[in-house]
Amino acid sequence: MKYRYYSTQRPVTPGAYPKPKNNPVMLIHNFSSREYVPEIGRQAWGYVEYDRPLENEDIDGYELAPAAFFS
Repeated sequence: MKYRYYSTQRPVTPGAYPKPKNNPVMLIHNFSSREYVPEIGRQAWGYVEYDRPLENEDIDGYELAPAAFFS
């Protein structure tokens, strides 16, 4: 299972997403420009995927929007 988090305020760049211990980033994808993402019902710059869910403080602290989980 993968956990995807959309970056709603800025492109996904170094320092703009959490790097928790024991939960490394699996994928980073930036869109060519900010676009509407139906899955979260708002605009985003891109997303980051992890193997495990992030803590709420990381989600809030980096202004991320969690997506539905998928395999």
